[in-house]
Amino acid sequence: MEEPPQNEKLFTKNFILTSLSTVAIFLSFYFLLVTLPKYIVDELRGSESQIGLIIGVFTITAVFLRPFIGIGVDVVGRKRILVAGLLMFLIAMLLYDYTTSVTSLLLLRVFHGIGWGAATTAATTLIADIAPPRRRGEAMGFFGMSANIAMAIGPALSIMLLDVAGYTVLFMTGAAIALVSLLLALPITETAVVHPKASLFSREALFPSSIMFAVSLTYGSIVSFLPLFATKQGIANPGVFFTVFAITILLIRALAGKLSDIRGRRFVIVPGMILTALGLWVLSAANSLPVFLASALLYGMGFGLVHPTMMALLVDMVSERGRGAAMGTFTASFDLGIGAGSILMGVVLELADKSSLLREQFGQFAGFTAIYLLGGLVVIAAMIVFVFTYEKNTGKI
Repeated sequence: MEEPPQNEKLFTKNFILTSLSTVAIFLSFYFLLVTLPKYIVDELRGSESQIGLIIGVFTITAVFLRPFIGIGVDVVGRKRILVAGLLMFLIAMLLYDYTTSVTSLLLLRVFHGIGWGAATTAATTLIADIAPPRRRGEAMGFFGMSANIAMAIGPALSIMLLDVAGYTVLFMTGAAIALVSLLLALPITETAVVHPKASLFSREALFPSSIMFAVSLTYGSIVSFLPLFATKQGIANPGVFFTVFAITILLIRALAGKLSDIRGRRFVIVPGMILTALGLWVLSAANSLPVFLASALLYGMGFGLVHPTMMALLVDMVSERGRGAAMGTFTASFDLGIGAGSILMGVVLELADKSSLLREQFGQFAGFTAIYLLGGLVVIAAMIVFVFTYEKNTGKI
């Protein structure tokens, strides 16, 4: 089948509406990024390990359901799954203010995770359908900016709103933003023919998905524990880390996608993984706002190079018929990494804090130092695997 011409239109109605809806849903999601750990500690009297569990169960729920969601996206249609997921997400946001215990919040996070998994898998598949093959990296770069625009605004804004108005207004504002996301999705037109024999898992997606899993392990440790680390170090608003991180990605993401279209995916992914590891290692030694922001800059550059390019590589490797399953596999691996990173690094954090040897070596913040040093090593190990197995898995030199 002949590829469409290189100048095929990218910014169609579907692309714009899907991207705007994604900005809104991610903004609602990021409203809880730095505030939910505080809510667990302040209102529910939860522990650090319970924070990791509650943050992690959200993504773990999405992980186990995404392969089935991928089938639904291929069989039922992209738009129907997107709208259903956004509706569940909205209902969940409305219920946060009614949680009274760690257990009730844990159950709500499971429900919330189902809506998140459905909405984001469907939206990503819609974009994969829309993207012209020769502009695929560019399309994934621009679409990925949706989440980063939300990250640049959400965490810092949520802290300011919490300080001024409290948790009830914070949760209701997040719900209102989720409603906007749902309304933006309603005019989207369906993009794909139904495939009644869609597969549960995409074997072609395993290579990019496994590498992305390793990178997202480190992201899980950041979203769960960086707010606490920064607060203990005297940083008044931990949201500024995510603002710098997101703005950095915004500046680099579209360029990275276009560069990968021209020079190849590996040319962009390998330097991105190196920068990601460097960002984590700088974060492990952070003791002031400038060092925190330097780590956010490095980590943002790395993540901005790796994530959209890995998505483009995935779409390169799969057929349209199995695109929903492939996106389900890829996003499941990403969520699994975040969830596993939240839970496992929470355990490492507590163990390191109790270790007299590590406390003697790294001081009172030994646990945070340990999880970010370990995270950098995980990314470098994944990069080595990627480099040495790239040709075998992709068939490309």
